[in-house]
Amino acid sequence: MKKLSLFFILSFSFVMLPTFLAIPSGEAVAQEEEQRKTKKVGAMTEKVAKKLSAAQELIEQEKITEGLQELNDIMAFKKLTDYERAQVNYFFGYVEYLKENYEGAISFYRKVLQGEKVPEGLVSSARTTIAQLYFQLEDYPRTISSVDEILKNQTTPRPDLYILKGTAQYQMKQYENAIESVTGAITAAESRNADRVTQLQKNITTAAGKYRVKYDRNNIDHISLANEVKKVVKLQLADTRKSNDKYVQLEEEIKGLEADAKNLAIGPTKEQWWLLLRACYYELEQMDQVKRVLERLVVEWSKKEYWVQLSAMYSQDRQESEQIAAYQTAYQEGYLEKSSEFVMMAQLYLSQEAPYEAAKLLQKAVDDGIVETDDEKNWMVLAQAWFLSKYDDKAIIALREAAKLTDDGELDMRLARSLSNIGDFTGCINSASTGITKGSLKRLDESYITKGMCEFEAAKYEDSKDSFAKAKIDADRRNDIALQECADTENLTLDTLMMKMETQKAFLEMGKEIEEKVIRCQLPSSVKTVENWSKFLEKEVERVTLLQTQIAAIEAQLASGESQALTF
Repeated sequence: MKKLSLFFILSFSFVMLPTFLAIPSGEAVAQEEEQRKTKKVGAMTEKVAKKLSAAQELIEQEKITEGLQELNDIMAFKKLTDYERAQVNYFFGYVEYLKENYEGAISFYRKVLQGEKVPEGLVSSARTTIAQLYFQLEDYPRTISSVDEILKNQTTPRPDLYILKGTAQYQMKQYENAIESVTGAITAAESRNADRVTQLQKNITTAAGKYRVKYDRNNIDHISLANEVKKVVKLQLADTRKSNDKYVQLEEEIKGLEADAKNLAIGPTKEQWWLLLRACYYELEQMDQVKRVLERLVVEWSKKEYWVQLSAMYSQDRQESEQIAAYQTAYQEGYLEKSSEFVMMAQLYLSQEAPYEAAKLLQKAVDDGIVETDDEKNWMVLAQAWFLSKYDDKAIIALREAAKLTDDGELDMRLARSLSNIGDFTGCINSASTGITKGSLKRLDESYITKGMCEFEAAKYEDSKDSFAKAKIDADRRNDIALQECADTENLTLDTLMMKMETQKAFLEMGKEIEEKVIRCQLPSSVKTVENWSKFLEKEVERVTLLQTQIAAIEAQLASGESQALTF
């Protein structure tokens, strides 16, 4: 089974169209010149050359019939060298390709191979074209065998031949073989830049030795090694004061590693090759290798899809710091576009205990109209980020927007508690009332407690009494359910459970040892909370009532002109 979701399923199209030329390519000409030194080949007369040139011009102008006539005229000549006949057949093959008659094209290109005195460059070009045409026909076994025939006769094979072979092997689900072919192409291409690559690799291994990063000397992936060394240097940088000279040195070391890795990646290889390699590893479920390829892709061909996929793989491997670094790069490069992508970036910041960064990023995305504001979850992430950043006022604004979008009262109750924390008791009462009216609350008892507490702080004592009374109803109901569940767990009747609990409580108060099993029931704390608040509220009402009576007496005495000497 694949280890990643559909998000990561790779799709790619390798359209290997042959490059058809009426005359051999520059590379083919060079090979011809080399071969002429060791192989005697036929020459081309001026008469044939002019006719071929005319045929080429007509074909390029899409005057196919006229061009074919010129070619047939040449073939009617009494004497043609093998070279001349091969060139004409090459043209015929090209015309058949234009007509999408690939089998016919192959037939003509095979005729190019039949002459004894045909330059190797032209022969090689024809062989390559035959292999490409077999691929076009989806005849993958013949594609592979055709490429193998070419590789047998070349001392310095072209990398794209390995890629053609590897792509055919991929189509045949021969993934291990395809990997071998693609890595062969990469090796062949990179070997042409040996000196430059050697110096860059030396820079990276020297840095690895300096910072004591271990690696397999027999199988070095220098770009991955550079990334590992960079991680170590970044850790040292985090522990170094900016005022220290070493801080600048470490920064320069990181820049140097990044530059070496990038320059090492920028070479003769092509993006499509690495995509093929990635697809093969994915099919084999070799996810570490998929990740390695992605690390190469983001260096040389920085694209949104690569950074996001790489971040997802880091997440799967629980490499949190690497995950956020990859996603952060995608953000900084301007690749993030969707609402969900900005929310994800904010959540990653939160996971790394960087709430202010999360809040700034998400708030800007909201203000810019990027993040969807009709989804309460987005507002909740923003509220959380602002709360953790100690910006309660901004958090409450986001929380209020989230509460507006929900049908149940849970977010309104959360808003009520937040308003209570900043001393906005009137706002707390209003939000709690809205939440209770909406309903679908997980804890109705605690909701009424929140409302009652805010009403108390707002000196709305009668309303507070009513709220705590309603809280008691739900708290008692929950308490009865919890006691019955506890009795069922202990295999006791409810009356027996209550008696045992009272007895054990008395023993504990007297300091006596309880010999039998101590019964502990998980009961809702709201029962005790309501009880304590109700007692406190009753005393406070008595105090306030007495104070109000005394104030009234003072006012009455002042009004009648009596003595102001009062006893409290």
